[in-house]
Amino acid sequence: MKVLVAVNEFKGSLSSYEVGRIVSNKINKSFGDYQVEMEVVADGGDGFLNLFKNFEKKQFKTINAAQKECKVNYLMNLKTKEAVIEVAEVIGIKQLTEDQKDPYITSTAGLGKLISHLLEQGIENFIIGLGGSATNDCGIGMLTELGIRFVGKNDEICQHGISELKKIEKIDYSCKNKKLEKAKFTIISDVNSPLYGQKGATYVYSKQKGLKEEDFLEVDEVVENFAKLVSKELGKDYSSYEGSGAAGGLGFAFLSFLTSNIQSGSSFMINYLDIEKKIQEVDFLITGEGKLDRQSYMGKAPIVLARIAKKYDKKVIFLAGSIIDKELLNLSAEDKKIVDVSFSIQREFLPLEIAMNKSVAKSNLEETIEQIFRVLEFYNG
Repeated sequence: MKVLVAVNEFKGSLSSYEVGRIVSNKINKSFGDYQVEMEVVADGGDGFLNLFKNFEKKQFKTINAAQKECKVNYLMNLKTKEAVIEVAEVIGIKQLTEDQKDPYITSTAGLGKLISHLLEQGIENFIIGLGGSATNDCGIGMLTELGIRFVGKNDEICQHGISELKKIEKIDYSCKNKKLEKAKFTIISDVNSPLYGQKGATYVYSKQKGLKEEDFLEVDEVVENFAKLVSKELGKDYSSYEGSGAAGGLGFAFLSFLTSNIQSGSSFMINYLDIEKKIQEVDFLITGEGKLDRQSYMGKAPIVLARIAKKYDKKVIFLAGSIIDKELLNLSAEDKKIVDVSFSIQREFLPLEIAMNKSVAKSNLEETIEQIFRVLEFYNG
């Protein structure tokens, strides 16, 4: 039998590549009758850079979301004037300590510094994966670094975080980087959420970035007011576009101020790797991610892969660090059929920091695969 292993990262623990190798090696070592193929999964979030070939890996000194100096990786091809940026690598939540997670302060400025540097290098085509950010500033930090200034009541420049986002009264384009005239941005989003509202950036994603639930309403109103100001200036409103709420409103910033098109991270990955063809050629798919919950069904790659597998009547096994059953109960009848079986890899109750330790997660993954394939062997006689 043929198996395709295509599992998203277990955020904060194992990368997509690491999960794939652990699962594949275990199957090959203990169950030799299976042919295993592995693909790295990245739909715009952590690990996005690992998808690409024919690019040179580079480093750049910038600032992270907490405005602390850091070195970040990116990809560049000077011949084609292309660059690939992973937002999670530059202003990602994974880089911050718990006490640094504060969307009132965290900023996208470090991303703007990198883009500005690449413009000076002659880059004209950007591919940017939006997932995993620590920000909710609607991109004002990034845009300020590109010369678009956001001005408050007393003519102060507003650049960093929600605390300054709410002060903005006008927009000044007089210093906009002229190299942006030739620049085109392909934005890869791992979510399809709008900018604001109950399904928007603040309500769905900002809690993990450090925002308190009692602040959701106030912050969402700040984001909505900013969107209305921008829309009035432009004569067009991008706030309801799918993916505009990605990365705390970075999707909205790119669509509104830069020459950009936004694509589903899952679709981009599937087309780039030609995964649909590979799914047709196997008997079942092993996919998954750190948490299986309602967000998994909002455009995340593992469920998109599972939908493709169902299209060809393939079985789907889903691996997760945790499974939120109470959220899955509210799925539609059709969505409930997408995953045939799901397994949490946790073998015992452990504190989160221990469960996410690489060696512990590896051991749990191997034991879970052992149990799954024993059942398959029993079932297949």
